[in-house]
Amino acid sequence: MANPSANGKRMQFYDGPYTFISEGFVPEAYGDAGALLHGAGTETYPVTSLNTGGKFLSYYCKTNSSAGDTRTCYFNLEMGGAGSASGDAVRSRISVSGTAIGYATGLHSTCQIQAGGTVGGSSSGLRATYEAAAATRTLGGAVCALQLDSYVGAGNTMPTINAFIKCSKVGSVDFGNLLALPAAAANGSMFAAHDTDAMTHSIKIIDSAGTAYYIMCTNGVGNRS
Repeated sequence: MANPSANGKRMQFYDGPYTFISEGFVPEAYGDAGALLHGAGTETYPVTSLNTGGKFLSYYCKTNSSAGDTRTCYFNLEMGGAGSASGDAVRSRISVSGTAIGYATGLHSTCQIQAGGTVGGSSSGLRATYEAAAATRTLGGAVCALQLDSYVGAGNTMPTINAFIKCSKVGSVDFGNLLALPAAAANGSMFAAHDTDAMTHSIKIIDSAGTAYYIMCTNGVGNRS
């Protein structure tokens, strides 16, 4: 096996699991029979490493273009069947089998504005877009730009601090708003003036210290513009 490390060796043999990755070289990994183009490892035989940290795949790219769209990875899946098939353009999963892990995230997406860098338009750590081509129709099913699912099996007891969305101050400067909404409209759209109705419901939220608060709601619509 070729060894790209800088120790001068050109061949290295390892007597161990054939899915093991040792520092400095990648073995001929057990192939994923379910991968149509390329893959390595299976759920039963994952490609394994004992290195402290590291990345199984790593790309550091840079573009100096002054126009056009550039993407490090681009995945496009077209579903052309007429049946009930389902699909994900990208499916990301992190599975925790060890104990006392520091943190685990299925997908971590970051937009970094470097010192001296500016963005004239919008910038976001994660952007979710729901798109439908122009057509005279009523879209089927339930639609949303972002869906958050909880999938906790029976028998689990949730910790005090749990939520579908968590807002954390990580850097030195805090965001000042929870949401940015379209300007208030008079046609009864997403955000509109509403007064004199009594509270009928509330939405429970919790702060990072575990204190619960409640956002007031009403099911009355007669006094909404």
